[in-house]
Amino acid sequence: MNISWAFPETSSYGLYSCPKCTRTYSHKCTLMRHLRLECGVGPRFQCSLCEKKFKHRHHLRDHEKTHSQHSNLTAQI
Repeated sequence: MNISWAFPETSSYGLYSCPKCTRTYSHKCTLMRHLRLECGVGPRFQCSLCEKKFKHRHHLRDHEKTHSQHSNLTAQI
């Protein structure tokens, strides 16, 4: 996706609005990161133990901990 740094302009409140969704940002660089990595981008990280997918690697890591916690609880029973 080729996004021009000249786009978009700020609103009257000094916020940058995403043209694809309802999110607004106070910094243009944050909006540009949102457009490049988040908005309209599907989940890229899949759990190797189940079918769940996540947009962010840290969410996958947090999820994977639930598998190890579940197996520890099962082993204790």
